[in-house]
Amino acid sequence: MPNRINKYYVADIITFRGSFRIDGVAQTPDAGSAKIQIWKIGTDTAIVTETEITIASTQLQYKYTIPSAGTYSVYMYATFDNGADKRTGVIEFVARLKEAH
Repeated sequence: MPNRINKYYVADIITFRGSFRIDGVAQTPDAGSAKIQIWKIGTDTAIVTETEITIASTQLQYKYTIPSAGTYSVYMYATFDNGADKRTGVIEFVARLKEAH
């Protein structure tokens, strides 16, 4: 999964999606192995910890509602080939407060 910065607003509902490729080929994670962690940067505690996420063929998916403004890192990881290979991907995003104009 590529590292990217996205911008959202507090209270937005986001569906994070990711996939892993090895030598350009999409990989299907081992059943039950896909997990997620979400950290608000600048804190020392994950706000979503070791939560199992949906595997849909080669896609990982997790729906999340942003609780507060800040910069976040999302770590999605899974194992492949009966645990022989482990992969981690990172998505970074910024959440802002909506402003009235």
